[in-house]
Amino acid sequence: MKPSQLAQLVIGVSLGLAIVGSVVGGAGYLYLNRFSQIPERPKFANDNKPESKPTKPQPYPAVVTYADGLLLRKEQSPSSKVLKVLEYEEPVTVIEVSVDQKWQKIKTGAEGETNRIEGWVTAGNTQRVAAEPEPSQTPSAEEPAPAEEDAPAEEAVPAEQPAPAEGF
Repeated sequence: MKPSQLAQLVIGVSLGLAIVGSVVGGAGYLYLNRFSQIPERPKFANDNKPESKPTKPQPYPAVVTYADGLLLRKEQSPSSKVLKVLEYEEPVTVIEVSVDQKWQKIKTGAEGETNRIEGWVTAGNTQRVAAEPEPSQTPSAEEPAPAEEDAPAEEAVPAEQPAPAEGF
């Protein structure tokens, strides 16, 4: 083989490999570049609703359900200053719940007490209690008395039956 033919062969193979390599490299770059981008967020039917600000619930009476003593804190943080340790079944009033539903703002003691403390406790450690009925909700004298059939059967003795004889 002549030196000119050898040079042609080397140049042809080199150019062929360069063209094939650049095509494979370009296709690989485009393919892999597709995976490095964050895809567009999917859209759902209920996404168009405007964000609503959570409403502040009405305060309600509750009791502490954590048996080991619940820490009443100044702020919504586990590292915040402890104001008081609440005892099991101590009455409190839940004033507010944090946006993330992890904290409850409460007042200690029952309504009308003078030394009530306000602070934050972790949510889930109190239980709502039914409010005591107000005096206007108690039965009035005009309402009929409950029927005798509501009384337990062992206390009601019919008049027709004679009393049991003693001595048996």
